[in-house]
Amino acid sequence: MIHPLRATAAAVITTAAAVVFLTGCSSSHDTKATPPAGTGPTASAPVSGGLDQNPTATAAPTTPGPTVPAAELTPVTGSFTKQQKQYLTGRVPKGSDPAAVLELGQESCDKIKFIAKRDPDAAASGIVLGQIAGAHDAVTTLCPDQKPVLAAAEHGFTDGAFTVGSKPKAGSVITPGTYHAPTPSKTCAWTLTGANGKPVSGSKALVTVPAGARGFSSTGCSVWLFSKGA
Repeated sequence: MIHPLRATAAAVITTAAAVVFLTGCSSSHDTKATPPAGTGPTASAPVSGGLDQNPTATAAPTTPGPTVPAAELTPVTGSFTKQQKQYLTGRVPKGSDPAAVLELGQESCDKIKFIAKRDPDAAASGIVLGQIAGAHDAVTTLCPDQKPVLAAAEHGFTDGAFTVGSKPKAGSVITPGTYHAPTPSKTCAWTLTGANGKPVSGSKALVTVPAGARGFSSTGCSVWLFSKGA
């Protein structure tokens, strides 16, 4: 059996840097850190980073071209576990080292674990914002103990304007349920449009979007994480 993650100084630096950056989203702060250019939502195109709204941020992209068959996925020495082979299936290009591909997934797990140990909401926010790539596949196969963090992020979204429905679509639809904003700014404000078309506004960083609601929008709240179903 081999350990898939090569414990290099570069990997440590990468993980530490992610923690420094993501702790700007930590629920221990009253205001959110300003995201780097290009990572936050815009007025014309709201960004939604949950699993349903932005799958490319949370699941590794499909590998183009032929890949190594599952039966041929073997490391140079030792063997892969069942979970590791499941993660690698369909994502190792022919001629590539499967251990290197596995390392990417393990790094995602390590980042989530490291951040979640201090602040689970910060880890979930990092997934929603796309700052932790490949989180969905990594968690479900390589680190299932982090599924509670993944669950908080899976229907999460950022500030913007959305309609409400049972089947979310990229950047436009959110599911009914209760959401909380762990890092709202002092200007956090939202508007919920009910089934009757009547809008209700609020500023509390906790909101329940009922089934049948027509829409929801917010500004200054940063990230909304899923708490429970409606």
